[in-house]
Amino acid sequence: MVDIGDIPAEVRWEIAAKSATSMPFAYSIFFRKVVGDRFEEIVKQIWVEGGKEAKGLAQKLKLPTGNAKDVDDTWGILSLVLYGPEIKWETVEGGENRAVDMITGCPFLNRAKEMGLELKDLFGGCQAYSRSMVENLNPKYTQRFASGMCLGAPYCESIVELKE
Repeated sequence: MVDIGDIPAEVRWEIAAKSATSMPFAYSIFFRKVVGDRFEEIVKQIWVEGGKEAKGLAQKLKLPTGNAKDVDDTWGILSLVLYGPEIKWETVEGGENRAVDMITGCPFLNRAKEMGLELKDLFGGCQAYSRSMVENLNPKYTQRFASGMCLGAPYCESIVELKE
């Protein structure tokens, strides 16, 4: 008999991450038909709620959230934990009040491509989720995308910065 311990942790993580990044699209295929025009608005609110979990996870893992670089780094670590190693990014600017990342690998984009979905439909939910995560990690900061791979850019440019 096979026991869970017989399956390497990396394999379990890969399976869980792929499932986590597929599930929203499985739901959206059905709900888009049922909800119609309000679908995008509802999806954004669901992602905002999901982003609220970031603070508790960061506290549990004792991750820093004191400034823009800390928030950005913690957001990246939590994304890796939750969604696996398909997410790839490079911090190109990191400071007290502002951090900029170039994201070149996205598991959600990969799942949407595999499922034959409209890539542009990813942006609203992703922006809502990312901003919610950052603002829940530290309410003094916010996040925005200057570009998105799902919108045709070669990478996503993410900016975490002090709120005005």
